[in-house]
Amino acid sequence: MKTRVRIIVAAAATAALAATAPSGVALARSSDDDHRHDRGRSATKVFTLDPSTHGNPEGVAWDDRSDTFFVGTVGDGTIYRGKLKRSTATPVPVRAGTTAQPVTAATGMKVSRGKLYVAGAATGRVAVYKITRTELVPVASFETGPGGFLNDLVVTRKGDVFVTDSFRPTIWHITGAQVKAGTGTPAAINVAPEIPVETGPNQFNLNGIVAFRGGKVLVVVDSNGGGLFRVVLDAAAPGGRRITQINAPALVGGDGMIVDRGRLIVVRGGTSPSLTFVKLSGDRTRGRIDKVRTDATLKGSSTVARADKRYLVVNADFNTNTQPFTVSGLARR
Repeated sequence: MKTRVRIIVAAAATAALAATAPSGVALARSSDDDHRHDRGRSATKVFTLDPSTHGNPEGVAWDDRSDTFFVGTVGDGTIYRGKLKRSTATPVPVRAGTTAQPVTAATGMKVSRGKLYVAGAATGRVAVYKITRTELVPVASFETGPGGFLNDLVVTRKGDVFVTDSFRPTIWHITGAQVKAGTGTPAAINVAPEIPVETGPNQFNLNGIVAFRGGKVLVVVDSNGGGLFRVVLDAAAPGGRRITQINAPALVGGDGMIVDRGRLIVVRGGTSPSLTFVKLSGDRTRGRIDKVRTDATLKGSSTVARADKRYLVVNADFNTNTQPFTVSGLARR
């Protein structure tokens, strides 16, 4: 955990001094097509980030419209794009000269309605890009100030964005109207004291986040203690929210999360990376572990996205930093 923090924070601090956005290269063709048959779909497929020269990968997002996936890096914010039928993902160019600013370190990512939303780690920035066939175009950016670590995010059907802050006891809220306007001041939702926050050096707290009921209910994981928490947004409640810990086994080291087929999927990295499938009760007050999946290709994994018939798991590998960096495509079952 401490190694991961040092790498990300140092990379983000260096990148924040850069005057220009990261450049990219065009997608390369590949003849690899192991998804042609169902037999190929059942095996894990490894996607390589080429070149792996922009720091550790951390976030991943799937775009149904273009059948592509995106992977962000913490070194300089470079974003890779790949296809399931190919074996490599390559940097995608970012248009320069826009009013909205790109991220210079990329962690959590999501795609919604033709836009890519990216959390900017220790830079405190959230950036939104329009996805085109040839490049990413920054269309909105938001600042949360210094001292935090924007880790993961979720986008609701109405276009609202909720972002976890691993260093501050805060979930940041960006409205759909602000995204449309391209700017605005994110609202801070204080989660203390209900969610414990370790304030010592190199401590990750809030991490993965998912939304239910159109964003009225959020579920977050605390990496330090492993607790899952339900956050109900209620204007009549103190601080505009009600927070309770979900009665579920501790998922220490819990990182990125998604919901698929009625189950919460929590990535746990470290030296024994896995996907933990949690079945939540209808009111999200209880949870039980349904199954745990491991794979020989996982290396210090950080998050997951569902892509067609696969789970794309990012191998952040902060412990060894072995290159080339990869994404594991596990069969969705």
